[in-house]
Amino acid sequence: MPAGQLSCYSRGTMTPLALQSPAPSIIIRPVRLTDSEPLHAACWPSRPFAAVYNLVSRSLRNAADGRGLGVVALDETGAPQGYGQVALWPSCAEISDLMVAEAARGQGLGTAIIQHLVREAVRMHAPAVEIGVALANPRALALYRRLGFVDSHTVMLNLGLGKEPVLFLRLDLPRHPPT
Repeated sequence: MPAGQLSCYSRGTMTPLALQSPAPSIIIRPVRLTDSEPLHAACWPSRPFAAVYNLVSRSLRNAADGRGLGVVALDETGAPQGYGQVALWPSCAEISDLMVAEAARGQGLGTAIIQHLVREAVRMHAPAVEIGVALANPRALALYRRLGFVDSHTVMLNLGLGKEPVLFLRLDLPRHPPT
């Protein structure tokens, strides 16, 4: 195994960090439509409120159809400080729209959200999960690699500021939920 790749495993196991349980100190719950306003304020203040509302609405529709889940990570007051969603596609699951409030970054919320969503992808019987990252976001890219995702393919996408390269990383999933 190449140097540096051992960091995606812990506790002497060969289980990627993404497949391990989230820290129990981080509270994660399914998103609610009423989370749209606090998510807008904490995570996406520069986006129009309608965009955040539509994002949450879409994740709720996917959850109702059994094809996805949106979650929030809460602070000690119960306010949403992070968001992510997973959607089931024919070939794999995809984690998207991962965001942690700037003031809450570096505290493990992004890791916990990803771990929760990966476990959901396993529960949905996805063979693999993908996550995309703008190449202009090296901090997120480093996190995804540390969690055990590996580079898959790059596409040009418009993420709001014109087309830019987005790297998709992939993690093959076990057939049964991790314990």
